[in-house]
Amino acid sequence: MKKIVVFASGEGSNFQVILDNMHSINGKIVALIVDRECKAVKRAELNNIPVVRIIKKQCNDRNEFDRQILKAMAYSEADYFVLAGFMSILSKEVVKKFPNRIINIHPSLLPAFPGVNSVQKALEYGVKYTGCTVHFVDDGVDTGPIIAQRIVPIIEGYTVRHLTEQVHVVEHDIFPIVVKLLCLDRIKVEGRRVKLLQGEEI
Repeated sequence: MKKIVVFASGEGSNFQVILDNMHSINGKIVALIVDRECKAVKRAELNNIPVVRIIKKQCNDRNEFDRQILKAMAYSEADYFVLAGFMSILSKEVVKKFPNRIINIHPSLLPAFPGVNSVQKALEYGVKYTGCTVHFVDDGVDTGPIIAQRIVPIIEGYTVRHLTEQVHVVEHDIFPIVVKLLCLDRIKVEGRRVKLLQGEEI
């Protein structure tokens, strides 16, 4: 059984959907790491999952924050680290310590609209489709090898709120599937290509 650490900064809805699917995942969530007080903490406490608070604003500088993150990740002895709405960018030093073991979910069809406010950017640009992307984390911002994507059509009249809700629907569908396949050792990285080994498709 694989050990998983989840990172979150907000509501924790993607964290919750992973929790709800743990019965079918060959893994165990051993900790939640947060960089601020947030609703995800309550979800962890209700499920008896240890919470590690590394409050960014309380750190003396970025180096201290990175050291605490690295220490918590190493101490967990986790196989995979899942960024579920974690709003701090992991440093290059952190990412290099755990190659192809950190995944993130992003609310756009990468490489389009990386970074923050991706849903708003998609609406403003006038694209006909957006969606979500699950990818491995590398030393760039939303630039790692893409594992899976889901498409959301943009309907005339959508507001940021409407589109965000639709993106959340596909995020909640795809994220637990990717975590499940990771824990079954069915995802292989070859350069920028991510291959899915035998069995069900994403």
